[in-house]
Amino acid sequence: MIVTGIEEISKSKCKIFIDGEFAFALYKGELPVYHIKNGKEIAEEVYQELTAQILPKRAKLRVMNLLKARTYTEEELRRKLRLGFYTESHIKEALDYVKSYGYVDDMAYAMDFIRYRAESLSKKQIENKLLQKGIKKETIENAFLECEEEGTVVEELKQINAYLEKKHYHAEKCDHKEKQKLVATLYRRGFSINSINQVMKSDFYLT
Repeated sequence: MIVTGIEEISKSKCKIFIDGEFAFALYKGELPVYHIKNGKEIAEEVYQELTAQILPKRAKLRVMNLLKARTYTEEELRRKLRLGFYTESHIKEALDYVKSYGYVDDMAYAMDFIRYRAESLSKKQIENKLLQKGIKKETIENAFLECEEEGTVVEELKQINAYLEKKHYHAEKCDHKEKQKLVATLYRRGFSINSINQVMKSDFYLT
């Protein structure tokens, strides 16, 4: 195995290429410790130590340190580790490790998110935010079902009413153009057209 490239990532880290392919990232201070030089052979025992011990442990510690600050979804942690140039195998090992202890649970994360946001966001808004965090659609749907069973529901009608009260909406005094604008705003916020029409006592249709 020949080191065919050493590419600087930052002032402290660099990417190591072996036999023409990216192998791993190391701190610059580690290069002389492990005798890594461009164009030179890397010893098998050094390669094994780095890929089977040092870097997997480092990836696990990185994930644990992230989780000390706040909760993350599995995909959010994966993205963080990719930014640190960990290999996919090391990422998987680190995530499997924290998941085995229950430190990462996308279903629990989604349910907590729904409970916390149920009064302020529409169901569609919640779903979109969870999708952006990398949680699978099926997991989100199951989380909504679980929350509904425990009594946590997204009450669209109340939320729409609250928004319209802020806007001082009165069905009798509001002209068609003003209603149309409010309907469009509420729809963009993720509320269903049926719920909007029900609260506004209107009969708008989407084309």
